Amino acid sequence: MNIIEAKKKDHKARTIIIALLLFFAALLFAAVLFLENTNTRKQQELLKDSIENQLRSITLAARDLTSPELIESYDSEADIHKDEDTFIEFRQELRTLAKNTGADYIYILKYVDGECMFIMDTDEEDESVFIPYEPAAVHEEAFAGKIASGVMNVEDEYGSYNTAAAPIMHNGQIIGIISVDIEDHYIEESINQANQVFIALVAVISVILIAMISLIVFLMYRVNRMQEQLRILAHHDTVTGLPNRQYLLDVLDEKMKHKKSFALIFIDLDNFKTINDTAGHDTGDEVLKMVGKYLDHTKKNVTAFRPSAGHLNIAARVGGDEFIQVVDHIETVEQAKKLATDLLEGFQGSEFAHYREKYGLGMSIGVALYPEHTNNYHILIKYADIAMYHAKHGGKNAYRIYEETMAPKDEK
Repeated sequence: MNIIEAKKKDHKARTIIIALLLFFAALLFAAVLFLENTNTRKQQELLKDSIENQLRSITLAARDLTSPELIESYDSEADIHKDEDTFIEFRQELRTLAKNTGADYIYILKYVDGECMFIMDTDEEDESVFIPYEPAAVHEEAFAGKIASGVMNVEDEYGSYNTAAAPIMHNGQIIGIISVDIEDHYIEESINQANQVFIALVAVISVILIAMISLIVFLMYRVNRMQEQLRILAHHDTVTGLPNRQYLLDVLDEKMKHKKSFALIFIDLDNFKTINDTAGHDTGDEVLKMVGKYLDHTKKNVTAFRPSAGHLNIAARVGGDEFIQVVDHIETVEQAKKLATDLLEGFQGSEFAHYREKYGLGMSIGVALYPEHTNNYHILIKYADIAMYHAKHGGKNAYRIYEETMAPKDEK
């Protein structure tokens, strides 16, 4: 056997050994990963069962504290005020139960005149009662007479929750349901721990594989960041940071599917051109930023009309000095008037004082209501614009609610 043949044989042997090592490493990796995944699934199933049992126990304990006669008597906020001491005592009992059991919220839902209402809950920061609520699947099961529960089965803008619900019976009829939320973190912690073990196993078995995964993750992160930046540029105003017209139209298009009432407020700044012409466009941009911040702040703090789950108020810049604000659950002209009045009063704050005194900066506001004025959001914007035009030509720094008698505005 010559040297070349020996080297070839050695090379072949090394290749076979490396291949066998890689093969057995892959088998070991697959076996460990399979066992780990199996164990994780079993742990998560046990944890899921434990959470659901805990939810059911708390829900039934809460129902035991609930007087069906009391819930039967509550058809409006006025009913609560008739015997407010009893209501406060009942709510405190539920709050004590929530604290003792680790529940985040215990609350009661009831259908009143065909609409699901949020009667009360144990939230100490928001004690609103009799507000519309969009029930989740677990709530619908309870309204159907079942004691239902699940893990991560209720998710909204406030978080992801493990939720259970049970019917409240009176004289053989379901008069409402009581529900318990536990903010989801048990399952998430379990998944995180499983991921950590998985990463450790991968690191032990193959450093190269970790490097490849890290590179892929890094590239995906970069791509995702670029996509997010493009999305922001496409849907947000570069000066104020507010959503732009296209974003607003997408939101309004989505709102049409839910058939919920809202007010559309069209805002045009008074004498803004004077600021641009006199102080320059940089100063004008600063004013736009201030107005954008003000509108964004007010749309987040409309406390009188709490958005339902999955819905948010929105403020957007739709033109040079034109803004639109959308506020959910505004149903009447009186509510719209108060909203516009509050908006104008807030604009009298000290941060705008210099521009008001020197340039006469103000706000002309027009308001149109969905669905009272129209079911078409394009027409709704036009109506709000017409109402704003009347406010501007009626003295500026004022508001008008759209009326059918308002003639279409002339070109500005």
